[in-house]
Amino acid sequence: MNVLLITQNYPPNKGGMAVSCDRLVRNFKRNGVTVHVIHFTNRKKKFKTDIVVKGTYSAVPFETSEEFTLSLASEFIQQLPYLDTLTHVGVFGGNLPLNIGPILAKWIQKPLITFIRGNDFDEGIFSKKRNQLLYALENSSHVFTVTSEKREKIERLVTHNNTYFTQNGINTGLWKPAKSHLRSIDALHKSFNSKIPIAFVGQLKAKKGVVNFVETFAKFPLKNDFVLCLIGDVAEETKTYILNLDINVQFFAFANQNELVSFYNAISIVAIPSFYDGMPNVLLEAAATKNIVIGSNVGGIKDVISDKTDGFLYHPLQPNELLDILLQIHKMTPAEKEAMAEVLYQKVKTKYTEEIEISNYLNILKP
Repeated sequence: MNVLLITQNYPPNKGGMAVSCDRLVRNFKRNGVTVHVIHFTNRKKKFKTDIVVKGTYSAVPFETSEEFTLSLASEFIQQLPYLDTLTHVGVFGGNLPLNIGPILAKWIQKPLITFIRGNDFDEGIFSKKRNQLLYALENSSHVFTVTSEKREKIERLVTHNNTYFTQNGINTGLWKPAKSHLRSIDALHKSFNSKIPIAFVGQLKAKKGVVNFVETFAKFPLKNDFVLCLIGDVAEETKTYILNLDINVQFFAFANQNELVSFYNAISIVAIPSFYDGMPNVLLEAAATKNIVIGSNVGGIKDVISDKTDGFLYHPLQPNELLDILLQIHKMTPAEKEAMAEVLYQKVKTKYTEEIEISNYLNILKP
């Protein structure tokens, strides 16, 4: 296989989408697939292609308008020397790839693969760019999505039956603390002042439901036994609003993986209160570090978590459900918490590996 992968989400971008795209590219290459990445980015001002292991990386800059950006990108891509060797065109994340991907695939006569994660579908289907999304889905030889819920929804919107649920994966071994992490873990423990930490991790934008969670938490009678830790990007107005609530809260800057190992191994509960979502990397990271997970009953979260068995699920628009979960957790003994976290850890360690993730793709694409 030889894939042209068009994306807006790739390192050095931050966030779960970039992490997932990087993991997918890396594991495709490990399994003999050549990948040519086309990355729409505001970090570069000129078109540039670098030769990398098992493929190339091309930076495509943003121009003054979406139309101008796509027109120039189209000309650039069609002049690349390896087009005749391609077996597939893939699109992963963002409006620009979803727009240009199906058109280019038809022009160069290669099958289109569309990778659907979160917002591209959840918000795209209700936006003015709905037809762009539907055109890409309808004209895909394969649609891959990381939630069973999205697979079912997409299947009802397209005329083909080539939509597949392909879960995310993680290498749990990379999330074990080393000696170098112990000092920072200890410092974090001390900063919590014997309170139970509940963490939110990543790009904490509106759809992640953090404000909704915090407002409900502020009504919890036993809130003073906990401290909320927001680790990642938070809008200043959101931060100000939360600081004015009568709760214990700490804010931390967006953390890289090495720093996150310390955070995850210092806390005990991770909250993922998204209104809608794909299969968050944070969920698998929390499992890999044996944290209790409080998650919304949406998207890929409910594909992973079995409520009250290896975590807790609630409807994010039903605040009483969250208050009930907080009370249940407060009543749990340390041994009960440890046992629940261990069940989720074993599930993710055995069923959500990177090897299983990439095999799901390759078994479909290379029958």
